[in-house]
Order: sequence, then C-alpha cells, then structure tokens
Amino acid sequence: MTLLAASLGSEGKPNDDAVRAAVIVELLHEATLVHDDVVDEAEMRRGWPSLPAKFKNKVSVLFGDYMLATVLSLTLEARDLDWLDILSTAARRMSRGELLQAARSRTLNMTEGDYIQMISDKTAALFSAACRIGGLCSGLGREQVDILGAYGENLGNAFQIKDDLLDLFGDQGLGKPLGGDLKQRKLTLPLITALANAPPRDGRRVRARIRRGVRRSEIRDVTDFIRTNKGDLCAMDYLDRFHRSAQDALTSLPDLPARQALWEITDFAVERDK
Repeated sequence: MTLLAASLGSEGKPNDDAVRAAVIVELLHEATLVHDDVVDEAEMRRGWPSLPAKFKNKVSVLFGDYMLATVLSLTLEARDLDWLDILSTAARRMSRGELLQAARSRTLNMTEGDYIQMISDKTAALFSAACRIGGLCSGLGREQVDILGAYGENLGNAFQIKDDLLDLFGDQGLGKPLGGDLKQRKLTLPLITALANAPPRDGRRVRARIRRGVRRSEIRDVTDFIRTNKGDLCAMDYLDRFHRSAQDALTSLPDLPARQALWEITDFAVERDK
C-alpha cells in the first residue's frame, strides 16, 4: 500500500525513498504481529507455526524488539521528521488499541464505540500510516496525503471487521482456528451487538460462558446466538460503510493505475475468505 500510494505522484512509480518507507512499515507490522502472538499465546499465524510456538516467548519478544529498533534506526536515517511523526503516532495508537482490548477482555463490557476506537487504533492506524508515508514519498500535497490517510483508516477498519467475522464464521481450514477470539475472551463487533440486542437472560448466559472460557464444542452455540440476535448483520453494515468511505476517498486522488489497484484492494479486503 505504501508503494501504491507512492505511485500516485507525477512519476507514476515508487522511488527509492518509497521502497525504504515500505520496508520500515512492514518491519513495524511484523514486530507487532510477533508481540501479538506472544500476548495471545497463538500457535499459528496464517497457517504457519507462530514464532513463539517455534522459539518460545523470550526469543520472540527480543526479536520483535529488534525489529522495532530497526524501524527507529531506518526512520532516523531518512532524516525526515514527517516520517518520524507518522510512524511514532501509528506505533503509539497501535499499542493503545491493544491495551484497550486487553482491558475490556477482563471486564467483558466493550461497547460498539469502544470497539471502533480499538480497531481504529490497533489496525487502521498502520494502514493509514502506510498510505500517508507513501503519499509523502510521491510528492503529493498535504491535502492529498490526508486523503490517503483517511482512505487507509477506513480500509483498515473494514479489514479488521472482516477478520473478526471470519474468526467466527469462516472456514476452519484457512490457517486460523475458528473462534480464536472467543477463546481469548476478545469481544468483537458481531458479539458486542448480539449481546446488546439479546434478552438480558440470554446475554448473561453467554457472558458467563465467555468468562469461564469457551470450549471448542461450544463455539457453534455462540455463533448461533450471534446470528439470532443480528450481530453478524450489524457487523456487515459497518463493513459496508467503511468500504464505501475508503473508495469515496480515492475519487479525489489522481486517476492513475495505482489508484485502481487501491480500489481493487479495498474490494478484496471485504470479499476475501481468509
């Protein structure tokens, strides 16, 4: 996404600065995934054994820290304060989003507003930063860089909601155990909305089940509860809104092949099955 955003300038292709920026963004992304897998005690990452599963937590945390240190070093080498501002803001927001999720998983009282704030920070912040920094590399003006940031923010929100739907209703053979969020007591949008819509007695029963830990054999009961109380439909409505907002933002950017590619990425993010 950084390279595509960098292809919206007058040259129509990414320059050397854009390649450096893309590497920095991906290192930041990978570092957060490694740390997430440690925190979540995840054994798999997209169908492959996670780093903690292979090398234990100590090595994984140190490796994630090393990648973060490399991000800082490469950013300083660029000698661009705008890069530093964008990336440090993204890193701070991503940490804040994870902290909010951890806090709410203890109390099981996340609202729709809390959820949107959480995914905006933990996921959309990185999408937005990737697009912003690419726009800077392409020489776009501040207004267009801000538009790219808004595009990335909306796309990131849509991507995370789709991920959360796939965790509950996806294909178990796609590299991620079904119901993983439930087992980790993570409240995602479909469940949050279903709990708000359900009769109080049913909601208390499901909360109690999540609090003590959802067993594999109970996941189907929870997903049926979500469907009965329209949690999946509400999540799809949010998904459609963020999808449309992301593509609406693109219409203000130069009409180049890179813009079409960003448009198609947005469709893929909401239509994918894994």
